[in-house]
Amino acid sequence: MMRSTRLSSLFIARAAVLGLSHVGGAGSGSRGAACSQALTTAWRAATAAAGAGGAPQVLHYSKLGMDGFTDIKFNSAADELLELVETQVDALDSASVDDVSCNGGVLTLETAERGTFILNKQAPNVQLWLSSPISGPHHYDMITVTQDGNERVLWRSDNDGHDLVEKLERELTEVLGSPLKL
Repeated sequence: MMRSTRLSSLFIARAAVLGLSHVGGAGSGSRGAACSQALTTAWRAATAAAGAGGAPQVLHYSKLGMDGFTDIKFNSAADELLELVETQVDALDSASVDDVSCNGGVLTLETAERGTFILNKQAPNVQLWLSSPISGPHHYDMITVTQDGNERVLWRSDNDGHDLVEKLERELTEVLGSPLKL
């Protein structure tokens, strides 16, 4: 029962990604089975086309559940971004920064005048969370885009889809008084 419920949830999530609106659940009988099969066929076709040099394949892990997800992929991507922010802010050597540290998946950036930025990993949600003294709290989903064999990780707001890196560059440039490029 648990496996079929999990698979139904994955089918519904995949349907949303593919724009299919009528997906039957476990109790939908033959209509649900036919819809599930059509969805699986559509999903396989979409991912095969993407892998063959077609449109980019986009995986939105927090929306698809754990399908295709690995702890290593999330932790590597999240740690890489946290370390990049820490390194770039340290390199600026700005008087506006009281302290910047990254420990245990939490980046803390204390500024002299604007308050504290906190960026931390939320592995169970496959997200990074930002607490900004300028714009408040935000949650960012890990999304991978694969095109022509190259995979990129993006962090998109689960609220309005804005990009985490762009938000950090904009807000930290404002606070630090120097351009910051991540």
